[in-house]
Amino acid sequence: MQDKEPEDFRQTMAFKQIWQLFYKDKVALFSLYLFMLLVLTALFSSILAPYPSDMQFVGFELMPPSWVEGGKISYFFGTDDIGRDLFSRLIIGTSYTLGSALIVVTITVILGSLLGIWAGMSRGLKSRFLGHFFDTFLSIPILLIAIVIATLMKPSLVNAMLAITLALLPYFIHEIYQSIQKELKKEYILMLRLEGASNWILLKETILPNIYVSYIREIAKLFTIAILDISALSFISLGAERPTPEWGAMIKDSLPLIYLAPWTVILPGLAIIVTVLIGLTLSNGISKAVEKYYK
Repeated sequence: MQDKEPEDFRQTMAFKQIWQLFYKDKVALFSLYLFMLLVLTALFSSILAPYPSDMQFVGFELMPPSWVEGGKISYFFGTDDIGRDLFSRLIIGTSYTLGSALIVVTITVILGSLLGIWAGMSRGLKSRFLGHFFDTFLSIPILLIAIVIATLMKPSLVNAMLAITLALLPYFIHEIYQSIQKELKKEYILMLRLEGASNWILLKETILPNIYVSYIREIAKLFTIAILDISALSFISLGAERPTPEWGAMIKDSLPLIYLAPWTVILPGLAIIVTVLIGLTLSNGISKAVEKYYK
C-alpha cells in the first residue's frame, strides 16, 4: 500500500472560492455589512452618540419618538422618564451588550479550544471520564448555570460576563471534544498512526482542518447565547446596574412604563432581536457557503 501523508486526508479550504459563494448570497453579505456596522458602532459609540448616556433634559421627560406626534428630531427615539435620550443610550449600549458578548465569546473560544483539544486528544479512561463529565453539564441549561454563578457574586456587568463565560465553557469544550473524538474513530487515523504519525501531526494536519465547519457554527451559537444571557442577567438584576445603558438593563428600568411610554421598552428589545438575527443570518450564510463548496 502506498504511504500517505496526513495532508492527503485534509479537507483543504479554498477561502477565495468560499468567499465567492458567500458573496453571491446577498442576504448573508448584507448581514456581514450590518455586523461590521454594529462592531464599529460598539467601538466608536461615544463619538457617534449625540449626547452622553446619562445626560438629562429637564422638561423633556417621556418625549415620544420623532415620527410620533409630539416628538422632536433632536430626540430621535424619544426620551425616558428622567429625560435621557434613548437614541444615544441605545448606541452607547451597543458597546456594553454587543461588546460584552464579543469578549465572552473570544475568551470562551480561546480557553474552550485549548481545553477541548486536550480533552479530545485524550485516550482511555481519561477520555471516558471527561466525556461523562461534560455530558453532565449539558443536562443543565446554560442560563441557569450563569444565574447560579452570578448570584454568588456582586451584581455587575463584569461579573455577569464571568458567569456566562464559565457557563459556556463546558458546552463549547464538549462540542470540540465530540468533534475530535469522531475524527479519531475514522479509519484514516488508524492508518496514519500505524505509519508513525504523531498526535500533534494528526491534530494539525487533518483533524482541525476537518472540524472547522462545526467550529464556525458553535461560535455563532456562543454569540447568540452570550447576547441573550447578558441581557437576561441584567434584566433580573444580576448584571449591569443603572445608569449603565445595557439593553437588558434598559428594559428592566423601563418596564413600569410599558403602557405609558412603550418605546422605552420596545426599542431596546428590538435592538437585542435585530443583533441576534444578524448574527444568525451571518453564521448561516457562512455555513451554506462552506457546504456548497464541498458539494
